[in-house]
Amino acid sequence: MLLAGCAQAVDPYEVTGSVPEDYRTNHPILIEEQIATIDIPVSADAARLSRQARENVAFFAQGFIRSGSNVIAVVAPSGSPNQLAAAAIAVEIEDVLRGAGVNAASVDARFYPASTAERIAPVRIAYNRVAAHTAPCRPWTDQITVTAQNRHYGNYGCATQQNLAAMVTNPLDLLYPRGMTPADAARRSYVVERYRIGQAFGSSRSGETGGSIAGVGE
Repeated sequence: MLLAGCAQAVDPYEVTGSVPEDYRTNHPILIEEQIATIDIPVSADAARLSRQARENVAFFAQGFIRSGSNVIAVVAPSGSPNQLAAAAIAVEIEDVLRGAGVNAASVDARFYPASTAERIAPVRIAYNRVAAHTAPCRPWTDQITVTAQNRHYGNYGCATQQNLAAMVTNPLDLLYPRGMTPADAARRSYVVERYRIGQAFGSSRSGETGGSIAGVGE
Protein backbone atom coordinates (compact mmCIF):
# COMPACT_ATOMS: atom_id res chain seq x y z
CA MET A 1 0.00 0.00 0.00
CA LEU A 2 2.88 2.35 0.78
CA LEU A 3 4.46 1.68 -2.63
CA ALA A 4 1.13 2.14 -4.39
CA GLY A 5 0.79 5.51 -2.79
CA CYS A 6 3.99 6.63 -4.51
CA ALA A 7 2.64 5.80 -7.98
CA GLN A 8 1.80 8.73 -10.21
CA ALA A 9 -1.36 8.87 -12.27
CA VAL A 10 -0.77 8.98 -16.01
CA ASP A 11 -2.05 12.17 -17.55
CA PRO A 12 -4.45 11.15 -20.36
CA TYR A 13 -3.39 14.20 -22.35
CA GLU A 14 0.14 12.83 -22.57
CA VAL A 15 -0.86 9.45 -24.04
CA THR A 16 -1.22 10.39 -27.69
CA GLY A 17 1.29 8.27 -29.59
CA SER A 18 -1.03 5.26 -29.96
CA VAL A 19 -3.82 7.22 -31.66
CA PRO A 20 -3.39 7.63 -35.47
CA GLU A 21 -3.24 11.20 -36.73
CA ASP A 22 -3.87 10.42 -40.41
CA TYR A 23 -7.57 10.74 -41.27
CA ARG A 24 -7.05 8.11 -43.99
CA THR A 25 -6.13 5.65 -41.24
CA ASN A 26 -8.99 6.68 -38.97
CA HIS A 27 -11.55 6.56 -41.81
CA PRO A 28 -10.19 4.16 -44.45
CA ILE A 29 -11.87 3.67 -47.82
CA LEU A 30 -12.69 -0.01 -48.30
CA ILE A 31 -13.04 -1.77 -51.66
CA GLU A 32 -15.68 -4.47 -51.29
CA GLU A 33 -18.51 -6.15 -53.14
CA GLN A 34 -21.86 -4.41 -52.72
CA ILE A 35 -25.36 -4.72 -54.16
CA ALA A 36 -26.51 -1.75 -56.23
CA THR A 37 -30.30 -1.42 -56.18
CA ILE A 38 -33.05 0.82 -57.48
CA ASP A 39 -36.76 0.54 -56.62
CA ILE A 40 -39.53 1.47 -59.06
CA PRO A 41 -42.80 1.99 -57.11
CA VAL A 42 -45.87 0.68 -58.94
CA SER A 43 -49.48 1.60 -58.21
CA ALA A 44 -52.23 -1.00 -58.58
CA ASP A 45 -53.66 0.73 -61.66
CA ALA A 46 -50.37 1.54 -63.38
CA ALA A 47 -50.66 0.87 -67.11
CA ARG A 48 -47.09 1.52 -68.22
CA LEU A 49 -43.66 2.63 -67.10
CA SER A 50 -43.43 6.42 -66.92
CA ARG A 51 -40.92 8.36 -68.99
CA GLN A 52 -39.06 9.49 -65.87
CA ALA A 53 -38.82 5.92 -64.60
CA ARG A 54 -37.52 4.78 -68.00
CA GLU A 55 -34.74 7.34 -67.78
CA ASN A 56 -33.83 6.17 -64.27
CA VAL A 57 -33.73 2.55 -65.38
CA ALA A 58 -31.60 3.38 -68.42
CA PHE A 59 -29.13 5.29 -66.26
CA PHE A 60 -28.99 2.38 -63.81
CA ALA A 61 -28.29 0.06 -66.74
CA GLN A 62 -25.24 2.12 -67.70
CA GLY A 63 -23.85 1.61 -64.21
CA PHE A 64 -24.39 -2.13 -64.57
CA ILE A 65 -22.52 -2.19 -67.89
CA ARG A 66 -19.59 -0.24 -66.43
CA SER A 67 -19.43 -2.53 -63.40
CA GLY A 68 -18.62 -5.61 -65.49
CA SER A 69 -21.15 -7.67 -63.55
CA ASN A 70 -22.75 -10.66 -65.27
CA VAL A 71 -26.32 -10.67 -63.91
CA ILE A 72 -28.87 -7.93 -63.27
CA ALA A 73 -32.04 -9.03 -61.49
CA VAL A 74 -35.50 -7.57 -62.05
CA VAL A 75 -37.50 -8.61 -58.97
CA ALA A 76 -41.29 -8.15 -58.99
CA PRO A 77 -43.52 -8.39 -55.89
CA SER A 78 -45.76 -11.39 -55.31
CA GLY A 79 -48.86 -11.28 -53.09
CA SER A 80 -49.33 -7.51 -53.00
CA PRO A 81 -52.44 -5.70 -54.34
CA ASN A 82 -50.39 -4.37 -57.27
CA GLN A 83 -48.97 -7.78 -58.20
CA LEU A 84 -50.41 -7.88 -61.75
CA ALA A 85 -49.46 -4.29 -62.56
CA ALA A 86 -45.95 -4.81 -61.17
CA ALA A 87 -45.48 -7.94 -63.30
CA ALA A 88 -46.32 -5.94 -66.44
CA ILE A 89 -44.02 -3.10 -65.39
CA ALA A 90 -41.21 -5.62 -64.76
CA VAL A 91 -41.49 -6.78 -68.38
CA GLU A 92 -41.19 -3.16 -69.55
CA ILE A 93 -38.15 -2.67 -67.33
CA GLU A 94 -36.48 -5.67 -68.93
CA ASP A 95 -37.11 -4.11 -72.36
CA VAL A 96 -35.56 -0.82 -71.21
CA LEU A 97 -32.49 -2.64 -69.91
CA ARG A 98 -31.98 -4.43 -73.20
CA GLY A 99 -32.54 -1.19 -75.10
CA ALA A 100 -29.84 0.46 -72.97
CA GLY A 101 -27.28 -2.11 -74.07
CA VAL A 102 -27.63 -4.84 -71.44
CA ASN A 103 -27.20 -8.34 -72.83
CA ALA A 104 -30.52 -10.17 -72.81
CA ALA A 105 -28.85 -13.21 -71.21
CA SER A 106 -27.80 -11.05 -68.25
CA VAL A 107 -31.37 -10.06 -67.31
CA ASP A 108 -32.80 -12.37 -64.64
CA ALA A 109 -36.53 -12.14 -63.77
CA ARG A 110 -37.34 -12.95 -60.14
CA PHE A 111 -40.09 -12.50 -57.51
CA TYR A 112 -40.09 -11.57 -53.83
CA PRO A 113 -42.91 -12.08 -51.29
CA ALA A 114 -44.84 -8.89 -50.48
CA SER A 115 -47.60 -8.34 -47.93
CA THR A 116 -51.15 -7.23 -48.75
CA ALA A 117 -50.40 -3.95 -46.97
CA GLU A 118 -47.82 -2.96 -49.60
CA ARG A 119 -50.16 -1.26 -52.06
CA ILE A 120 -47.27 0.22 -54.10
CA ALA A 121 -44.74 -2.58 -53.67
CA PRO A 122 -41.82 -1.69 -55.96
CA VAL A 123 -40.12 -3.59 -58.72
CA ARG A 124 -36.51 -3.88 -57.60
CA ILE A 125 -33.50 -3.95 -59.91
CA ALA A 126 -30.20 -5.11 -58.46
CA TYR A 127 -26.72 -6.32 -59.35
CA ASN A 128 -23.45 -7.04 -57.54
CA ARG A 129 -20.54 -4.66 -58.03
CA VAL A 130 -17.17 -3.78 -56.59
CA ALA A 131 -17.57 -0.43 -54.83
CA ALA A 132 -15.67 1.93 -52.57
CA HIS A 133 -17.17 2.90 -49.23
CA THR A 134 -16.30 3.94 -45.70
CA ALA A 135 -17.78 3.16 -42.30
CA PRO A 136 -20.43 5.62 -41.07
CA CYS A 137 -19.08 8.72 -39.37
CA ARG A 138 -19.21 8.43 -35.61
CA PRO A 139 -21.29 10.77 -33.42
CA TRP A 140 -19.56 13.96 -32.41
CA THR A 141 -18.76 12.85 -28.86
CA ASP A 142 -15.55 14.80 -28.49
CA GLN A 143 -15.30 18.53 -28.03
CA ILE A 144 -13.40 20.15 -30.88
CA THR A 145 -12.81 23.22 -28.71
CA VAL A 146 -10.73 21.15 -26.27
CA THR A 147 -7.26 21.23 -27.79
CA ALA A 148 -5.09 20.33 -24.81
CA GLN A 149 -3.88 17.26 -26.71
CA ASN A 150 -3.24 19.32 -29.84
CA ARG A 151 -5.06 16.68 -31.91
CA HIS A 152 -7.90 16.79 -34.39
CA TYR A 153 -11.38 15.58 -33.47
CA GLY A 154 -12.52 11.99 -34.12
CA ASN A 155 -14.68 12.72 -37.16
CA TYR A 156 -11.98 14.76 -38.89
CA GLY A 157 -11.77 13.73 -42.56
CA CYS A 158 -14.71 11.30 -42.42
CA ALA A 159 -16.99 13.33 -44.71
CA THR A 160 -14.15 13.89 -47.18
CA GLN A 161 -13.42 10.17 -47.33
CA GLN A 162 -17.10 9.32 -47.81
CA ASN A 163 -17.47 11.87 -50.61
CA LEU A 164 -14.36 10.58 -52.37
CA ALA A 165 -15.61 6.99 -52.15
CA ALA A 166 -19.00 8.04 -53.55
CA MET A 167 -17.54 10.03 -56.46
CA VAL A 168 -14.86 7.66 -57.72
CA THR A 169 -15.94 5.95 -60.95
CA ASN A 170 -13.43 3.13 -60.89
CA PRO A 171 -12.71 1.93 -57.31
CA LEU A 172 -9.53 0.26 -58.55
CA ASP A 173 -8.05 3.73 -59.07
CA LEU A 174 -7.79 3.93 -55.27
CA LEU A 175 -5.60 0.82 -55.22
CA TYR A 176 -3.16 1.43 -58.06
CA PRO A 177 -2.75 3.85 -60.99
CA ARG A 178 -3.79 3.17 -64.56
CA GLY A 179 -1.28 2.77 -67.35
CA MET A 180 -0.11 5.93 -69.09
CA THR A 181 0.12 6.48 -72.82
CA PRO A 182 3.55 7.35 -74.28
CA ALA A 183 4.50 11.01 -74.44
CA ASP A 184 4.09 12.88 -77.74
CA ALA A 185 7.77 13.32 -78.64
CA ALA A 186 7.05 15.46 -81.71
CA ARG A 187 4.88 17.92 -79.79
CA ARG A 188 7.38 18.07 -76.94
CA SER A 189 10.26 18.91 -79.29
CA TYR A 190 8.16 21.59 -81.00
CA VAL A 191 7.22 23.29 -77.72
CA VAL A 192 10.74 23.15 -76.29
CA GLU A 193 12.31 24.58 -79.46
CA ARG A 194 9.88 27.51 -79.68
CA TYR A 195 10.33 28.17 -75.97
CA ARG A 196 14.09 28.39 -76.45
CA ILE A 197 13.85 30.95 -79.23
CA GLY A 198 11.24 33.00 -77.34
CA GLN A 199 8.25 32.35 -79.60
CA ALA A 200 4.69 31.56 -78.58
CA PHE A 201 3.98 27.87 -78.27
CA GLY A 202 0.31 27.78 -77.28
CA SER A 203 -2.30 25.76 -79.15
CA SER A 204 -3.79 27.58 -82.14
CA ARG A 205 -7.18 26.02 -81.39
CA SER A 206 -7.60 27.88 -78.12
CA GLY A 207 -6.11 31.16 -79.30
CA GLU A 208 -3.98 31.30 -76.17
CA THR A 209 -0.23 31.69 -76.19
CA GLY A 210 2.31 30.21 -73.88
CA GLY A 211 5.08 31.92 -72.02
CA SER A 212 8.13 33.40 -73.62
CA ILE A 213 11.65 33.91 -72.35
CA ALA A 214 12.16 37.00 -74.51
CA GLY A 215 13.05 40.00 -72.37
CA VAL A 216 13.91 37.95 -69.31
CA GLY A 217 16.57 39.69 -67.26
CA GLU A 218 16.17 43.08 -68.95
